[in-house]
Parts: sequence; C-alpha cells; structure tokens
Amino acid sequence: MKRSSVMAVVAGCTILLGCDLQPRVLFVTSGTLFQVMQLTDAEDGCPAPRRVVYLTLWDGGTSRGCWVREQAFIRAQFPDLGERLVPVNDFRPTTLAEYRNFTLD
Repeated sequence: MKRSSVMAVVAGCTILLGCDLQPRVLFVTSGTLFQVMQLTDAEDGCPAPRRVVYLTLWDGGTSRGCWVREQAFIRAQFPDLGERLVPVNDFRPTTLAEYRNFTLD
C-alpha cells in the first residue's frame, strides 16, 4: 500500500474518532418490566424538547425512543413498545451528568 493511502486511512480514522457518533448517556435506571433505561442528550430524530432514550429488556431485546420530563416523571415513547412512565427519582446520574452538573430537575 502506498504511503499516501496509509496516511489517508489514518486521517479518516482520526476524523471519525474525533466525531461524536454515539449519544452520551446521562441518566440510567433499572426496572421490573425492563432491565435498563438510558436517557441521552441526543435529539436525533426526536422532536424538541424530547431526547433519545434506549431501553433494554430482560429478554435481551432493545428499543430506541424519545423521552421528555413531565412533572415528577420521565415519559418515554417507543415506536415498537408504546409508552413508559418512570418516576424521575428512579434515575441515577452517570459520571458525565455529574461532571456537567446536569440534573433532571
């Protein structure tokens, strides 16, 4: 492989690694009807002020949806699973949320 080709591959990888391709998880909770729910800071496809949420089920299935805070609850809407309403107090912040001083209040 030519030296210029190697440099192009290295530059391309460096650029990709420098981009934020994954939403950052800010809050997580566990539940009896699901294994883990992760609230992110990404808007990707969610109408404002909603953000992306990931749900992992006990059977290993996963789903992606949108979340919004409504009073004392997080309302998460999943296209394939419907709606989930979880109390705000059930969520714990990730290290990133603590670093950014981000709260659900």
